[in-house]
Amino acid sequence: MTQLPKISVIIPIYGRVGDLYNLIEKLKKQTLPPYEIILVDSSPKPLETPPEGTILIKNPQDIALSWDYNLGAKMATGDFILNMQQDCLPESETSLEELYKELTDQRVAVVGTVTLPKELWEKYDFWGKILMARWVGEFKQGISGKFDLIRKNVFLEIGGYDTQNFSFAGEDMDLYMRLSQKGEVAVSKVRVLHLHNQTRATNWKEVFTKSYQLAESFGALFRKWGLKLRNAAYAHHWGHHLMKYIYLLIILLPFMPLECGLAIFIFSNIANWHVWRVKSPKTLIMLLFNPLIFVSCVAGTLVGFITGKQRFSLNK
Repeated sequence: MTQLPKISVIIPIYGRVGDLYNLIEKLKKQTLPPYEIILVDSSPKPLETPPEGTILIKNPQDIALSWDYNLGAKMATGDFILNMQQDCLPESETSLEELYKELTDQRVAVVGTVTLPKELWEKYDFWGKILMARWVGEFKQGISGKFDLIRKNVFLEIGGYDTQNFSFAGEDMDLYMRLSQKGEVAVSKVRVLHLHNQTRATNWKEVFTKSYQLAESFGALFRKWGLKLRNAAYAHHWGHHLMKYIYLLIILLPFMPLECGLAIFIFSNIANWHVWRVKSPKTLIMLLFNPLIFVSCVAGTLVGFITGKQRFSLNK
């Protein structure tokens, strides 16, 4: 009888059950069932009773998701780890089996295609739609923490996520790059549904802070990896990086204020084209917000590049 591969699923929960029961049931029904399901809780008020069939690990350090994944990997007893988030679901009962079949000898990881259903996005409030507009539909992000199957020995060998330099963004792309030095990281067509339910209202400030946070991570990533970043799966989404190509306009702005100002207005609105998916008269405000977001991204990228770290938190 062929022995099943030992896959340890790691799910950070931060004291919340949320969609956890749906995910656990979906995992248990997989044609290739997990060897173990590990919940890592770093909340100041951790979950007292874990769902049946799971292992609860309390992380004394409340820092970020990446710390929870690292601790889960150290405690896992399987040969492979499957990093997931509790608001995600494998699309079918064969998803894990299909993902594992793609983990050939030359590959160190196989990750799913992240899918934010449009019908779910349509239920968000206005600023929630603006914030998540770029992630609607299928997204071949690479490492995302949502459905990443990784050889545990390789993950531990490279030290897991870099928690010293990346706190709240960029850690996934950095992990992709470091894993790629050990073997291939493949992006599968197997889909994982990101059921990102917004339980509270989103405001305009979050659009700026999230943009700044991602830009800071790009600056730190670019300092560390340089042009090698173009090899990462996420870098292939040109629409998500177009704004970076017009950063140099800021340098020219003092010398050509009118021309550069007009160029920034035009190209920042083209680069952030995703927001025009939001069908609302209020979307017109983005004509003014997009240039301001551009300036915020320039500042974030500069800070990240100078420090070599991503430290900005949305909770600040």
